[in-house]
Amino acid sequence: MTSPIEITAAVQLLIDRVGSEYEYEIIPVQAGIATNGGRMVPGWAVWLSEFICEAEPTEAWENENGDLIAVHTPHVPVDQLMFIPDDNINPDGKHIRVSVSNNPLVDHLIALADLKDFLVPYGTVLEDGKVNFNTYTGNVYNHYDALFNNLLLFLSEGKKIGAKCYCGSMKPYSQCHGKNLPAAIEEDKKAVKKFNDALKEDEVVQE
Repeated sequence: MTSPIEITAAVQLLIDRVGSEYEYEIIPVQAGIATNGGRMVPGWAVWLSEFICEAEPTEAWENENGDLIAVHTPHVPVDQLMFIPDDNINPDGKHIRVSVSNNPLVDHLIALADLKDFLVPYGTVLEDGKVNFNTYTGNVYNHYDALFNNLLLFLSEGKKIGAKCYCGSMKPYSQCHGKNLPAAIEEDKKAVKKFNDALKEDEVVQE
């Protein structure tokens, strides 16, 4: 994964999906520098992998000269970053993702990544970046994280949606782990929300 410096069709699609009134900028990464004066500008860091182009909520520092600098340590080591300023962004919001490929499997990969984003607010993010969940939510997260990693490897091997499933069942992926995946994700999202809402109600009653 890297941050793109050129506008491909997928990058442009992502920019359109973000819908910011501001143009993107390629800005230097200087994590940890002193940010005296100036201001923090909300926006999106753009990342590009073999299968997905995504926008990650972040902030950049605008110094007194009006230059934007990425001062947060990115999760991928880069010297420069495509950044889209956006006044309307919620820094705690979810990523925006688009497919780089015409392979329908990538749509499933994006759905799994989006679900993991959905689950994170139900846990506590630790200093090392890991997330501590309650047992039920953690089990759901681990289940879909495993599906994500298996599907990513499957894609990396050049497989298509009609290929034999990665689990060894000898069934096509579309009739095995891929069957009804989007519907299963939606059902589990509802179940996680219901469980955690009930958990909060119990905590309030105990107080």
